[in-house]
Amino acid sequence: MYKYFLITLVRSLFINELIAIKCNIGTETNIAGDDDNRGDIANCVNCRANYYYNGDNFIPGVSQCEKCPISKKVGARPNAGGNARLVLQCDINCPTGTQTEQGNTTYVAQREEYNFCKVNHYYQTKGLFFQPGVDSCNKCSVQKTSDSEATLGRNASLAKQCDVSCPTGTSTKTGSTSYVSYKYECVNCKANFYYNSFGFQPGESSCEPCQNKKKIGAKETEGLNAKIDIQCDAECPTGTVVYDGDATYKSDKSDCVKCAPYYYTTKQKDWVAGIDACIPCPKIENKGSKANYPQFATQSTQCNGAFSQFFTFSLLFIYLYILL
Repeated sequence: MYKYFLITLVRSLFINELIAIKCNIGTETNIAGDDDNRGDIANCVNCRANYYYNGDNFIPGVSQCEKCPISKKVGARPNAGGNARLVLQCDINCPTGTQTEQGNTTYVAQREEYNFCKVNHYYQTKGLFFQPGVDSCNKCSVQKTSDSEATLGRNASLAKQCDVSCPTGTSTKTGSTSYVSYKYECVNCKANFYYNSFGFQPGESSCEPCQNKKKIGAKETEGLNAKIDIQCDAECPTGTVVYDGDATYKSDKSDCVKCAPYYYTTKQKDWVAGIDACIPCPKIENKGSKANYPQFATQSTQCNGAFSQFFTFSLLFIYLYILL
């Protein structure tokens, strides 16, 4: 009896295995993950997770479901074949920075519809052609303020899609004011421009125009070295100096606030630093002349010196003594 039972059981399992047929590609029964139709193809009613049906009428056991071009990372699940459309089953979002020709960021039938880079986005991969639906487009580091538009990926170069102008007063090593690939190519201050701060950052820092341009020897200089006295004509007006007595200014010509030794001015009032000059002494009698602010830089102070002043006061004193 026991032997008969075992034989019957084995025969039953064998027959069931023969009867059991796998569901068609991409389909399964209404038990998630089960592709055993239990001997009836009509049981294959669902498209599996990340598979979709692209036909008109889904026929259980006959119709097949296609694998999604891009699988869902979240929310993937099986669905009845008649409902398992691409938009429901698959990730239909465009790769970053891309869109369809109509401006949509989701495709309708196939991912190759993502053939445009969006406004202010570009495609840049050396030696490779743009692959619609696969490649993404990069966001411009500096956006165009006008004439920006979505462009076919294969034509969406950095120069076409983005503002590739170097920051004000800067240029590349080749002298161009536009960079080719990256904004940090903008490493120099242009001729007659200077950098007046610390830590020049290529592509970020800008250079200032010289107040007085060089007439000879103006050139582009690496940002860190493009100091005002190198890039510009930084000489103070004739006979003037800065606070420490130097005849060249470091940041602005208005720093030229004093008359140099042996130079004087007749404008003790309304003298304009960086604009007004000082007059050379016609005769130098003061061997210890110093730089002086204009209100004190008279001819007698700068040129005649202490002895001359003493002599003048002495004569005045004698004259007053005689009168009295």
